[in-house]
Amino acid sequence: MSLGAKTRIVVAGLAALTVWPLAHVAICARWDASPWKMAGWGMYATPRPRSIGMEVFGRTGDGTFEHLTAPSPALRADAAAFLERWRWLGGLAHPDAFARHVLAASPAWTRLRIELYHSHLDPGTGMVGLRRDDRYYERAPGGAIVRTAPTP
Repeated sequence: MSLGAKTRIVVAGLAALTVWPLAHVAICARWDASPWKMAGWGMYATPRPRSIGMEVFGRTGDGTFEHLTAPSPALRADAAAFLERWRWLGGLAHPDAFARHVLAASPAWTRLRIELYHSHLDPGTGMVGLRRDDRYYERAPGGAIVRTAPTP
């Protein structure tokens, strides 16, 4: 390998090391991804523990939301897998597959609300607080499960 090729490789590596932290900060700020993953350096400035939780509610034909209190073992496994992805990827992880599984297991539900909870460091106060992020799904005509906006 020539000296010019080696120089280009070193320069490209140094450029990547310079640009990636800025890109990682933007990803973490925009999608609430964990600063501890994706080779980010934010782990040195953010507490590692990220408490997470999820509540699932389904709307029946009469319009009331019911809380999913006794999920099947398969739903529990799906929820655990999704929560682990969401812990690290934040808004980059979507519960679409989990929502389809829940609605398939609950045919009386026409709409689904998934409440996601996680601890989060408030940059303004420096305090760790709890943040809630809701995702909504419904059965479309024809049986497809689609993500929707919040409605009363």
